[in-house]
Amino acid sequence: MISIQNVSKTYPTGIRANNDISFTVNHGEIVALVGPNGSGKTTLMQQMLGVLKIGEGKILVDGKENNVQNIAYIPQMPAIYPALTVRESLLATAKYLGVPKRTAAERIDSVLERTGLAKNTKQPSYTLSGGQRKLLSFGCMLVQDAANLVMDEVTSMVDVVTKEHIWQLILDEQRRGRAILLSSHDISEVKKLCTKLVVLKNGRVIFSGSPQEVKDEFCRCTITVDDPERAASVLSQADRSYSSEGKELSIVTNDIAAMLDVLHELTKSVAITSLNCEHPAFYEGMLAMLNKKEGN
Repeated sequence: MISIQNVSKTYPTGIRANNDISFTVNHGEIVALVGPNGSGKTTLMQQMLGVLKIGEGKILVDGKENNVQNIAYIPQMPAIYPALTVRESLLATAKYLGVPKRTAAERIDSVLERTGLAKNTKQPSYTLSGGQRKLLSFGCMLVQDAANLVMDEVTSMVDVVTKEHIWQLILDEQRRGRAILLSSHDISEVKKLCTKLVVLKNGRVIFSGSPQEVKDEFCRCTITVDDPERAASVLSQADRSYSSEGKELSIVTNDIAAMLDVLHELTKSVAITSLNCEHPAFYEGMLAMLNKKEGN
């Protein structure tokens, strides 16, 4: 378990990087740490890992301060040893942590199988594709067999197949009872994986709760129509917010009643061949939360 208790950090320049942050990541829980660039996410992760002094407050890992050895971390950019093979990279991580030889071998075999890198064991790391490097970096984290996992934008810049693979690995670790903190800018990732959401803005927590508790009443509908130009004309005349790509249009309204009115009006002019609605719309709710002025 990771417990962040009233943590603040002020740099000598007077910049307050984070301000009285408190939340908990329990075992078996995936917590998303979300916020715009400069909101304090990286500072907080560095404090958790002991790279940066806390300043005020405290961070407990499994009930103890300065217990960073119980955290395994994966950075945004793959942390690999370019000149080593895939197996050698995993072994180097295990040796650095003092994992016994037989235990290390068992863990490495398991990690190679789970990450899909078993066929690449003798391949030098520098020759791996971008997605394979991400999986190897993830594997180096898994070899540590830590109870608490901290991941910084672990699926950024990977293809959709690798992303789904990594998502499944994360869910597997959740089922194994790990406490997982996941920093992400991918809203679909947050919504799919996370049991709790912590939103930072200007170093403060502005929301802490489940994704379902993001309460804004925005409604988003993605539709496919037979005449996209005519549909766009109708939406423009009605002053409705939308985007289009080919025959697909994405429409956003302030509430579901307005969306029903829009769809009813559209059906007078075009044929809707497919429709997918989200209400409340998570993305728009998050955006509204982050754009809301402090004090409102």
